[in-house]
Amino acid sequence: MNILEKYDKPFEYGGIVIKLLIAYQFYTLWTAPNLSDATKISDLAILMAFEFIMVHSGVFMAVMPKKITLYVLVPLYALFAFVFNLSVSNNTIILLYLMVVFNRMRFAFSDVSKAIKQRAIFTSVSAAFIYFVLIFVVLFSMDYLPELGLNANFLEVSGYNKAKTSGGVFIDTPHVAIVFGFIYYSILAIVEALLINKGFSKK
Repeated sequence: MNILEKYDKPFEYGGIVIKLLIAYQFYTLWTAPNLSDATKISDLAILMAFEFIMVHSGVFMAVMPKKITLYVLVPLYALFAFVFNLSVSNNTIILLYLMVVFNRMRFAFSDVSKAIKQRAIFTSVSAAFIYFVLIFVVLFSMDYLPELGLNANFLEVSGYNKAKTSGGVFIDTPHVAIVFGFIYYSILAIVEALLINKGFSKK
C-alpha cells in the first residue's frame, strides 16, 4: 500500500475542509464585505473564471496515462496556475486553490487501487458537471440573486468600480461570481463527503 492509499481518508477530508474554507471566503465577501475588499472581490471572480479551465484537470489526471500526466498535463496546469497567480493580489486564495488542484492531481504521481481511481474519476466528472450546470442556472437567474453586501453603493464607495480593468458578467456584477463560487464549492464539499465511504468496485 503506497502513501496515497494509506492516507487516502485524510487527503479526502483535507480536500473537503479546504473547499469549505474557500466557500466561506465567498460567503463572507458576499454577505459582509469590508471597504478594503475591492481587490479580493476581483480575485475571487477571476478564480471562478479560472476554475473553468482547471475543472477538467481532475478528469484528465485520472484517466490519462501517467507519462502524459506527468510530462504534459502537470506542467500545463502549473503554467495556468502561475499566470493566474500573476492576475490576483492575495496569495492566500491562490494557495488554497492550489491545494485543491494538488488534491485532484495527486493520483498522477502514484499508482492506486481501481476503487480509489474510480472514485477520483467520478468525483472529477461530478465537479465538471456541477460547474457547467450551475453556471447556467446562476447566469439565467442572475436578476434574482440578492446582492447583499455587494450592492452598487458598496462597489462605488470601496473603489471597486474605479479599479476594475476589464468587463464581463463576473466583473460587472461581482455578486453573481461570488454567489456562484459559494454554491459551487459548498456542493463540491457535500458531494465529496458523500463519496468518501461509498464503495467502488475493486475489480
